[in-house]
Amino acid sequence: MVLEAPVDKSSKEETFTALTANFGFHDKVRDLFLKSPMENFEDFRYYFADEKEIDIFVAADETLKGPEQRIQIARVRRAWAAVRQNGLRKENRNTVSSVAELDDLLEEGTLREVKVQFWKRYKAKYPVEVSPSDQLLSRCYREMDKRLLTVYNIWKVKTLLHQVTTTRKRKQVGTDLYTFEDETEDAAGAHGVEKYLAMLHTYLLALSIAGSSKVQGAPEEEAFGSDSTKLVKVPWDVLQSYYFRASRAVMTVPEASRLAWLEGRDIAERATWVSQFREGDEPLGQVVQSVMEKRGAHWDAPIQNMIMRPKPAFPPQQPQGQQQPRIVHDPKRQTQGQQRKPFSPSSPMKTKPGATADALRDGKTLCPDFNSGKCSTKGPSCDKGLHKCAKVLRGGRPCGMNYHGAHNCRNP
Repeated sequence: MVLEAPVDKSSKEETFTALTANFGFHDKVRDLFLKSPMENFEDFRYYFADEKEIDIFVAADETLKGPEQRIQIARVRRAWAAVRQNGLRKENRNTVSSVAELDDLLEEGTLREVKVQFWKRYKAKYPVEVSPSDQLLSRCYREMDKRLLTVYNIWKVKTLLHQVTTTRKRKQVGTDLYTFEDETEDAAGAHGVEKYLAMLHTYLLALSIAGSSKVQGAPEEEAFGSDSTKLVKVPWDVLQSYYFRASRAVMTVPEASRLAWLEGRDIAERATWVSQFREGDEPLGQVVQSVMEKRGAHWDAPIQNMIMRPKPAFPPQQPQGQQQPRIVHDPKRQTQGQQRKPFSPSSPMKTKPGATADALRDGKTLCPDFNSGKCSTKGPSCDKGLHKCAKVLRGGRPCGMNYHGAHNCRNP
């Protein structure tokens, strides 16, 4: 079994003395390291190209012979292999996708401290179906601590309820580097606006819990109405403002396109958070607040492109010079139900717009003097008829309004 190499010490002598004690080197081998140009384990890792060079290095001390020399060569080889393996482990952690590191759970003490800090400030506790999982909380904490915020996929948000009801399996992605995956993924349900908003709320809550510590230079006393972004790294009230704006705005969108509209606006805004947070030094709460002010117009109710045009009241007029075909009715070919009915006041023929009608649609007579402005009788009617406007409008109906006649009617 390959032993793990100790970490570098403060000096060359302490470093190789610790290596000697860990792997059982002879003092003469330790002296060879101290006399060599190697200063630390990184030099030791690249000083030898292969194990044959290690044999030559140990054989430089001519007092080591026979079995003693061979055992010292073997121990130096083991130490060299351990140092190389330790270096490869560090390189893998830096080259493998940082997602694996970000998803690692925080230490139990740190995780509890983060949750207690949020509770002390807001005195709020959420049910398990709303509270974020420990893995999501750990990721949010690391992203903000290292300023490596990402546009997290909202559909992958897991709650505390999911955590306690699902088993996980470990998957190796590199040397001594593992990720954890759900052993039984939930069946992909129908994605909808309500589900997206619920997951978004849980994600924002995770950001707030992970960022509930005070900003540097925050005042000890908090005045009523003070800007919370000057006090806490990620204030919960600011993230709630973002959530409620999204939930209100999406309701103004036609139902068929709500989900796509919401997801597009949310991803675009959180992408701006990521860009501004990574490139600057402001706390995430201040970034969210400033971006909300800049991009507020993107959440306004969408303008409908299609406008319903009213149907024309009259069929299109025939061009001059063209006459409509004359319909000749043959009484012999008409059935009893198709016989033409004589004209009656209850069904008046349509009159040209702008003309003056003699009666309303219901057959009530209109006073012609009132409509010409010459009737001397005051009141709603006289012997000649009702005092209502007789002007025929574009729909073919008389205006029929009180208090004015056809001579001064302004209706089209």
